[in-house]
Amino acid sequence: MTRREGGTFENSEAFIEAQGALGRKIKRLREQHGLSQRQLASIADVSGPHFGLIEAGVGNVSLLVLVKIAKALGVPVSDLFEGIGSSKSAMDSAIVRLAANLEKAVDHLRRRTDEIARFANDFEDFMQAYAERKEQEEPRPAEGERDPDVVRKRGRQRKANPPEEG
Repeated sequence: MTRREGGTFENSEAFIEAQGALGRKIKRLREQHGLSQRQLASIADVSGPHFGLIEAGVGNVSLLVLVKIAKALGVPVSDLFEGIGSSKSAMDSAIVRLAANLEKAVDHLRRRTDEIARFANDFEDFMQAYAERKEQEEPRPAEGERDPDVVRKRGRQRKANPPEEG
């Protein structure tokens, strides 16, 4: 039996595009069913990490796993390939990938913005509590007493030169 030399087709644009399109199709169907990756992987009896790679379009997938995923989604296996290899150009695929990456970046920034806002609120609360505590700890002079820490400058009053007698 001749052993196949690997690497050429698996690295081709056609294979990579088909792999990515299959992953996107599985993700779209999963989301339509309201399932998380973990839930679908469990129902399909596929390991979570392997399923994540398949859906990301980078994991190799066997026919057995495709059948399991299709069955878990309640669709025929052929539905997983519907639209794959159609007239969609490489540019369209790149735009879809970029849009997905942009969406991830926006979500990441929103989470960071929320974290920063929570931090700012926590810091504001801390500073307010600190100021109140500091105010309670400092002794206040009784009414009518002078605060020894307050230095008052008295302006010098110049004495007017007395008129010369003469």
